Amino acid sequence: MRLTPLVFAFFALVGVAQDDTTVPEADTDSGRLEDEISGFNIDRTITRTGHDFARYLSEYRNLNYPDATYNLTVYERPSARWGNLIWVTYNDKIVFRRFISPSTNNIHRLADEAAQYINEAVLQDRVSSAFIDNFDLGKDEF
Repeated sequence: MRLTPLVFAFFALVGVAQDDTTVPEADTDSGRLEDEISGFNIDRTITRTGHDFARYLSEYRNLNYPDATYNLTVYERPSARWGNLIWVTYNDKIVFRRFISPSTNNIHRLADEAAQYINEAVLQDRVSSAFIDNFDLGKDEF
């Protein structure tokens, strides 16, 4: 097989890119779910009240549960009549839901209480899922 100058240049660049000065990876990728990045709070809110709630929830969670490995998503549905419906999901399950009236000025306290409640609910869900016999179903099926 004859190497053209373009192919030869490609292999030369690949050799340079694989220099031994790179830092080796700590672990090989095993493809397990635990290897994914976790501990995120995703803000899917719309209004200022929802953004404040999500921010305070994240601050409390990062301060008090820094090793938490579960992801949360905060959603909101604003209503002029009832206030803002805010719900938080974990693994596509709603773990917290509450209406916050427009005149509420204690969003920080509500978010702190919600973070405590959500952490307890997630821990209970993990314990109960560890004892469920699902040999013929996937872990996310019922």
